[in-house]
Amino acid sequence: MLILSCTTTRGQFLDAASGLLQAPSAEMGESGTFMITTNYLNSHSTPPAWGYDTFNYGFSIVFLPRVEIGYVATYIYKEDHPVINDRGEVEMVVLRNQDRRIYGKVQLLREGEFGIGWLPALAVGVHDPTTRDQNKRYDIDALDFDVRSGNGFFNRLFIVATKHFPTPVGVVGAHLGYQYNQRDDRRYNGLCTAFDWKPVWLQKDRVISTKLIAEYDARTINVGFIASIWRDHFDVMVDLMSLRWLSAGIRFKIVLE
Repeated sequence: MLILSCTTTRGQFLDAASGLLQAPSAEMGESGTFMITTNYLNSHSTPPAWGYDTFNYGFSIVFLPRVEIGYVATYIYKEDHPVINDRGEVEMVVLRNQDRRIYGKVQLLREGEFGIGWLPALAVGVHDPTTRDQNKRYDIDALDFDVRSGNGFFNRLFIVATKHFPTPVGVVGAHLGYQYNQRDDRRYNGLCTAFDWKPVWLQKDRVISTKLIAEYDARTINVGFIASIWRDHFDVMVDLMSLRWLSAGIRFKIVLE
């Protein structure tokens, strides 16, 4: 029997994953949580060589119950794009394609596990771990097969801890982690940190729950919010990257039992 219920997970929206805005967290939905996410992405949240606004969509599910896996596709469109044809010559084409990638996340610890109240949640994960354009038809600058400038545009690894603190004005979440990749154009290699706050006056049981977020994702400082509505089945996200560039997304969530 299929039962649909709500979940309180929040999203690392721009990657269609659980987390924050663009930074990861150690939070994860309950087993069976299924999410469908779509985002409008400003050009600064995509690889620099792309140079245009676009959108993505993704699917994810939690199972086992501490493993989350997902699939994300980002639309690619370029009017004058150089490719190498079958004769080894460079020609300009209109490129319409999708960058497809997978991600995985494992929650190693839950908050307060083993009866240890101060214990934070701990998770590790990887985004876009293996995708590479082997024939390099769409990346002339990467003909040396250097993964630093080839495909795997959104590649990164992370480890992150999360702890929540109840206060008279709402629950505050603290997140600290490390993100890493080997890309030259979209570099992650350092600490990431974030705080989120659920103000008590922006919560209404089974109607709306709003989380305000400030984060540093090892590249940029971002602020925004995630508002959950209709018994937590829908999320609406707004992200101001580097305090300047707007992205936004929506998500539908259910728990399959």
